[in-house]
Amino acid sequence: MKLRSKLSFVALATVVVLSAPGLALAQEPAQAPKGPVVWGRLQAKSSGGFTLGTPSGDITVSVDADTRYRVPGVEQPTLANLQIGDSVLVLGRRNEVGAFVARLVAVLPPVPIHSLKGEVIEIQDQTLTVAVPGGQKVLMTDEHTVFHVPDVEEPTLEDIQVGSRIFAIVDASDREAWLAKLVAVVPEDARGPVSLRGRVTDVAEASLRVRMREDVVTVAITDSTKIRVPGVENPTIADIRIGDWVLVVGHPTGLCRIQARAVGVLPPVSAHRFVIRGEVLAVGPSTLTVQDPKDTHTIRTDDKTRFRVPDVEEPTIADIQVGDHIVAVGTPEDDGALLARLILIRRPPQDEPTASPDGQLPLT
Repeated sequence: MKLRSKLSFVALATVVVLSAPGLALAQEPAQAPKGPVVWGRLQAKSSGGFTLGTPSGDITVSVDADTRYRVPGVEQPTLANLQIGDSVLVLGRRNEVGAFVARLVAVLPPVPIHSLKGEVIEIQDQTLTVAVPGGQKVLMTDEHTVFHVPDVEEPTLEDIQVGSRIFAIVDASDREAWLAKLVAVVPEDARGPVSLRGRVTDVAEASLRVRMREDVVTVAITDSTKIRVPGVENPTIADIRIGDWVLVVGHPTGLCRIQARAVGVLPPVSAHRFVIRGEVLAVGPSTLTVQDPKDTHTIRTDDKTRFRVPDVEEPTIADIQVGDHIVAVGTPEDDGALLARLILIRRPPQDEPTASPDGQLPLT
């Protein structure tokens, strides 16, 4: 199979995979904040706050000395670490003059979609063990995994063999075993595609500049490049914005230069993964059990967790009572619990509306 044909399939499969329902960027328009939690895309920033852009309009958010920040990869982030294009979750309040002031600002990372190349060294049940530079990776497959094997019309996992060289697109949400979205066998006489995952720093008429760790790569876009942008039908390069996270598949044309066969914009992870709202069922020394309309959740706290309890100056977890209604914002852990960075308590308990699709998680 010719390399061009091989790349064309991988490009098409990449776009199909990135368009899967589980990765689609939900349209979450947000208007003027009515509840304590809003989210959107950072459009502008000043010394006193920032503007979030949404499909329904802009939200102005103020910050002060009490505002806390969460930025992936930054130990002690400040307002200076927020970048134009960031997807941002904000928990805040209205002050005495009606301005929306942020208590916590969390940058939402892109969905953990990555690519890898390596050699299959073991196949067991629905998993592949792949030798990659620096070690091994275990790839799980399921009924949604797309396979491509040269000269096989409708390939399945059974057509993959030990010793096969593969290119894969994976969901790395589980750190131990990645879920393969695409597995393509690379012919022995082909180098296979190259890929990169990074952030767009510049958009030109026919190229992108993408930062990948310390390097900046120029990505050439041609008429045959397949582009996927969440929520946009028939997207073009004009729909890609500075600050977007992208996955690029193509072939190298020089040092830090790639001709793209496919470019997929990666949406942020769902804001709901970082927020739990509901009624407290149990209080432990460092954990809360909370019931929302759909499920029961565990919320963990540590010495970095801050609390807001009515009429309590320096609250701790001991000031939370069974029956309290809370909003907790934090970081999801591998076992599904939430490590809280800020917990807001409202009393007396009130009936809470279901989460609306307007970019807000009201607590009224």
